[in-house]
Amino acid sequence: MHYKSYGDLSEDISASLFRVQGKGYDLVVGIPRSGMIPASMIALGLHIDVMGLPDFIANQTLKTRLGRKREGLPSATWDAKKVLLVDDSVLTGRTMQEALSAIPSDCPCRIDTLAIYTSSDAYQHVNISFYTLESPRVFQWNLFTPSMLSQACVDIDGVLCVDPTDHQNDDGEKYIAFLNNATPLFLPAGRIGCLVTNRLEKYRDQTEAWLKQQGITYERLVMLNLPSKEERQRQGIHSTHKGMFYKNSEYTFFIESDARQAASIANISGKAVYSCEDNRLYTGAENDNLLTNGHGLLRTMKKKIAAYIPRTIKAALKTKLRHKA
Repeated sequence: MHYKSYGDLSEDISASLFRVQGKGYDLVVGIPRSGMIPASMIALGLHIDVMGLPDFIANQTLKTRLGRKREGLPSATWDAKKVLLVDDSVLTGRTMQEALSAIPSDCPCRIDTLAIYTSSDAYQHVNISFYTLESPRVFQWNLFTPSMLSQACVDIDGVLCVDPTDHQNDDGEKYIAFLNNATPLFLPAGRIGCLVTNRLEKYRDQTEAWLKQQGITYERLVMLNLPSKEERQRQGIHSTHKGMFYKNSEYTFFIESDARQAASIANISGKAVYSCEDNRLYTGAENDNLLTNGHGLLRTMKKKIAAYIPRTIKAALKTKLRHKA
């Protein structure tokens, strides 16, 4: 599975901005919702205005943030001579075609279409494509949408709500108070396939009550069937519990709070796991010996540092060490 974060999006746009720079565009239009993010980035890079597709269709007055208007830039929407219509990705081309069809026929603007990411057989649906990104693919800005959540396992603490503090996590009255009043964090926009948590089964009632209070719907809630926090810590099966369930389930994606657990779950299941902690997608196998093996990380860092030390410095260090010996 291919993954792009907000950081990846920013870097990919910066690296490809030359393809639309100096081409005469005087307005960027974003297709809501996902297209608005790259449209804004591109408009800032080109120093021109940006607006959403509905406002463009309605021929709304431009509200610039550029301060004093540069000579030649439009003051009204359809005064733009050359418009760049932007979406984050194109797969079938349906959304882009619907956007073009929604623009009134009497709009005089010349419109070029751009998608940051297209599959190898979808680039013909746009005039400009920055990068080829095959399916399956997932974007950080679309993680909590209905289409993703319906096929996903989702952790609770550190994802849907904040983690309990050490003081709150006493496996007693303070912890129950936390469960009843947990602060929401990333609330979903649709029904979740399965909630998979290391919360103990004995706290199901409090957990279900909080989920209902927040309006969070789901197909299943899988909890850890152990008697106490101490037993959970003794067995140390936090990622094993999640990884084995995920491996043997029909779900194709996992949203986890902790980076180290995400790497372990991916290795156990052989499936994709997203970590909210470091905004990274873990895919198993090749992944993440660096996170799970501290010695491997140390060796890799030593090699990288050595590669950047000039030969003259290395030689001087070796000579000095010989003299000391």
